[in-house]
Amino acid sequence: MKLLIVLISLIGSAQAELDISQWYTPEGAKVLFTQTKGLPMLDISAVFDAASSRDGEQFGLASLTSGLIGTATQSMTEEQIINQFESLGTEFSTTSLKDMAIISMRSLTRDSVLRQSLSLFSEVIAKVDFQQAYLSREKKQIYQAIESAKQSPGRVASLKFNQLVFAGHAYAHSKIGTKDSIKDIQLADLQNFYHQYYVAKNLTIALVGDISKTKAKQIARQISHGLNMGKKAPKNPLVKKLQNSHNIHIEFPSKQTHLLIGQTGINRHHADYYALYLGNHILGGSGLSSILSNEVREKKGLAYSVVSYFSKMKSNGLFLIKLQTKNSQANEAKTIALETLKNFRNNAIDAQKLQDGKDNIIGGFALEVASNANILTYLSIIGFYDLSLDFLATFIDKIKPISIQDIQKAYARLIDMDKLVVLTVGATK
Repeated sequence: MKLLIVLISLIGSAQAELDISQWYTPEGAKVLFTQTKGLPMLDISAVFDAASSRDGEQFGLASLTSGLIGTATQSMTEEQIINQFESLGTEFSTTSLKDMAIISMRSLTRDSVLRQSLSLFSEVIAKVDFQQAYLSREKKQIYQAIESAKQSPGRVASLKFNQLVFAGHAYAHSKIGTKDSIKDIQLADLQNFYHQYYVAKNLTIALVGDISKTKAKQIARQISHGLNMGKKAPKNPLVKKLQNSHNIHIEFPSKQTHLLIGQTGINRHHADYYALYLGNHILGGSGLSSILSNEVREKKGLAYSVVSYFSKMKSNGLFLIKLQTKNSQANEAKTIALETLKNFRNNAIDAQKLQDGKDNIIGGFALEVASNANILTYLSIIGFYDLSLDFLATFIDKIKPISIQDIQKAYARLIDMDKLVVLTVGATK
């Protein structure tokens, strides 16, 4: 109990110190900034709405475009870019997801280092030179990744599950595309995609580090100034709810069966967000202490681990229960997991489970904002998904009053036991 009190006090302190500022650059980029003192570092993320949900019919286009950022600029080769970042001790990376394309940098705040790092970072983002040699290399790597995925039952299961839950939506396809779609993508396609989506009005900049707000404004302006102003990408339609159930098995020569159960999920603006968040933590999001783990692992020994989670995206994500089990136990594991979900949906949990779930979330929340990297992630999420600036500061206050009935009603509204995707990938013989 004493430890819990200490953790709660730390959380209050962390929340009080996390002052988030937001503004827009003259070019239209949204900026979120938090000053953290003590560590002479600056973390920056440039987040573009330029991920695979913008591929259109050219699956893999966004991933290819992201993969070539940092390979060459109008005045520098890939080797020169890499060597300059390394000589400064600056970390640089790009990531392409379904919603977000992220270009990140971590640099020392020492003036000489930061100035050169920012100049290089800005050039890499704003003066991209797409070259055929790098495109050909990237395509080869993607072909290898596609072939590798075919040999992984987990990857096969994940791709099929997304196709079923997101059917007809831009989230349905693999973000790296297919061999056929990648083969047809040319340099001009990357250039057109870049000029449409890598623009200031389609950009969220997150900054966390030991700099002043005045300096942060100068940095954000430097990053966005080199970009075309452009237009913000239009909203994708919401993911439609499943109209039918899907009970599918994919035969695969593996020793274990991958089981995935789920449906359409929510976004961060959903009315039941907090009740569903707490409920999922109790159901399957809290590791070995979760209800699913107790029913599937502890009581039956059917799986080493079982988890549930909500993947939250702009256009609604998915809800998923996932586990691996011996092929011979797949049907039993499926039955137990479905029964556990149904029981959780239809019946009230006991008061102790509710309190344990709240205590666990509250006790671990301080760690969520304990590092610059974690804060940067949250700022990127808050800015990109248009959340309120007090999202973190009020999070615990939104969790505390949730009742048993709130969770039960939220799950009853969302989870339709007659319209689930139930997918197994493994060997039946």
